[in-house]
Amino acid sequence: MFIPSERNWEEMKYEAAGCWPLPINKGDEFALVTKMPTSSIKAVLRSCPVSLTVARAITPDGVVLAITLKVEDDPTAALMLAGILRHAEEQVALDNILRTGRTIMVFFDEASRPVARAQCMLDESECVAASALLADGVHYAGAWTPLLGAVLDEVQSHSDPQLVVPTKYAPTYVTVPLTLVEFETTRMTTIGTNGEVLEFRLDDPDEGYGLEQSTWHLLENLFTGCIFHSPKVQENAGMRELTDILIHCEPGLCLIEAKAADILTTSLERSTERRAKSVQKQIDKGISQLVGAFKNLRANLPLFTKTGSPLLIPKSIGSIRQGIVMVSEMLPSLDWGGIAANLIAASEKSGAMLHVLDLQELRILVGISRNNPALFAAYLSHRFDIMLERKHAMLRTVLNGPPMP
Repeated sequence: MFIPSERNWEEMKYEAAGCWPLPINKGDEFALVTKMPTSSIKAVLRSCPVSLTVARAITPDGVVLAITLKVEDDPTAALMLAGILRHAEEQVALDNILRTGRTIMVFFDEASRPVARAQCMLDESECVAASALLADGVHYAGAWTPLLGAVLDEVQSHSDPQLVVPTKYAPTYVTVPLTLVEFETTRMTTIGTNGEVLEFRLDDPDEGYGLEQSTWHLLENLFTGCIFHSPKVQENAGMRELTDILIHCEPGLCLIEAKAADILTTSLERSTERRAKSVQKQIDKGISQLVGAFKNLRANLPLFTKTGSPLLIPKSIGSIRQGIVMVSEMLPSLDWGGIAANLIAASEKSGAMLHVLDLQELRILVGISRNNPALFAAYLSHRFDIMLERKHAMLRTVLNGPPMP
């Protein structure tokens, strides 16, 4: 298992996604360390096209270097991770990777867990051209400045023509195709304080279970002893699952339905429209299941843990009711206005505030809750109020904090 440096770890916590060339093994080797959505990592596992673009911009503050990792997990909307290399160790690592023509690529998911790694081969001829970009000039290394922001805007517009920005520094670019081989996934086991044990593996064919485990992993420490995976409800027809995850705390209750899009068993050539329709169907199903689960709770039907022990919800908890549909990724192409309308209607029917989140958004909400369940409930309630106001369910929480390391 690869463990990032303290500086890289701090930066990774700030960023929703990114790619960093770094020295490893005391500087004897180098790696491309990435953080991206689980769905994109699965697409890489299935050999979708991947490339690395190296950019060089001559500025008054020196030569600014940048990279863009492009993952073509969607034929018409590829994932592009662009960043400025403002640390000397990153610049040295990139130079060595280009000169060697091979490296290790390490994959972290939305929860910043190292879930996979692979050997990465770089196209030889393009490596020579990219390496030449690093040869001359004094490379900028230091704090983030508005100048770096302007360069990054130009780099991002080069990768995505829909982003139009004024040309000021006119970076030079070389794109290097990557080939990944010897893919290895990490098997992780998380043990909760109440004895719950859940395992995660990126290539697990039960992708829905993987999303449940990741969600539970993020929440388990925040709701110690009060979070239950796959609780059961006793109905007239017998025992069945109430919901994927049930949480109770002082402010109230939260139910979670995890709906993962299939990546490992579907075609990588699926259009953006088809991907959106699949996620939309999962969201609709999750909303319906939450409405049914809250109906069972209002009926005071007997509840049990998945091992069959009685699950008693304290009568002292508050009146707040939250429901979350967890999805693999909040795709911008979805009809988020229509989703908001469905959530609002279902909220009125269920007596709960319903949301759609992905792991990226959930991780931020957990982080800013500062180990306080009441804060988590308050942030969700505020998020619901914003959705009501804007009639739009595609909401992202933005972090404001100290400068990145």
